[in-house]
Parts: sequence; C-alpha cells; structure tokens
Amino acid sequence: MGQPRVFLAYAPRGIGLRCALAYLSSPRDVYGWFTGPVNGGHASLYFVIEDLYSKGAPRYAAARTLDLHSGWILDQARSHELAALQEAFVGEWLFHRDDPDATGELGAFAHAQLATDELNVRYDKLGRFSKLQPNWTYYSKDFERPVLNFLAKRWPLEYRPERVP
Repeated sequence: MGQPRVFLAYAPRGIGLRCALAYLSSPRDVYGWFTGPVNGGHASLYFVIEDLYSKGAPRYAAARTLDLHSGWILDQARSHELAALQEAFVGEWLFHRDDPDATGELGAFAHAQLATDELNVRYDKLGRFSKLQPNWTYYSKDFERPVLNFLAKRWPLEYRPERVP
C-alpha cells in the first residue's frame, strides 16, 4: 500500500469530528474511505473515482463496509487495500467513544473543553491542525484539494469545505 493522503475537519465547539478522509491514487484513479456526521448518525463509505487523472469524465462509486467485497469494484486486490487503508487510518487518527481505552482521550477533550462525539480525532493529533477557521483542518503532504472538492459535491456527509470552486 502506498502512502495515503488524508484530510480531517474538526469543529472544536459543539460538533467534534466533521470529516475524515484517506485516499490512495493510481495513475488514473483515486480510491479511499471517508466518514463523518449525517443526520444525527455517521456515514462510513469506501469510494473510487475512476479516470480522475485522465481526459475522460470521472466516474464515482461508493460502498458501505458490508459491501466492500461484494463486487462493487472489479479489482478484489483494491478492496483489500481499501480495508487496510481504513484500518490503519482509524488506528492512527481516530477513536470511538466506546473504545476500551477512550477514557484518557475523552478526559483530555473534557479538560480542554473541546467537543466529542461517537467518533473522534485523537487528542494528540489536534496540534497538527490549522486553527484559523471555525472548522480546524489538517491536510497531509501532497493532499490534492480537487479530490476533496469532487467528493464534497457527491458524498452524503454534512461537512462541506469552506471553499469548493
């Protein structure tokens, strides 16, 4: 698996995690996983944007976790790569409120008077975020803003970037 590119948005007052996105790219395509709030719950979807880097019109497909290995994309190796990407990304960046070791994380957020929800950014990662906007954001090196713009126009998440051309 290559080095994933990631984006996270966090609202420190009242909402908590707004969006978490990790993706990989091939010469023609982008594929990855995103999660965030939707209508009082959370969406968690894998996605493929075929032909994003070619002259043809890009094609978008998304699948729930249960559908990852059900043939929604032709390449089974890519499905396994997506599952590994999601697991590594969540392990490094996120935690669930009901995780057995979440008490320390939740205590740090409470002490700092910062918002939490069912799914949260790890407290020690917040220092890497830009805090210039109401939604704090983190973009990894080489993150491609057009990928976020493309997805934000199609995903079910409530989060929309501040500027989507």
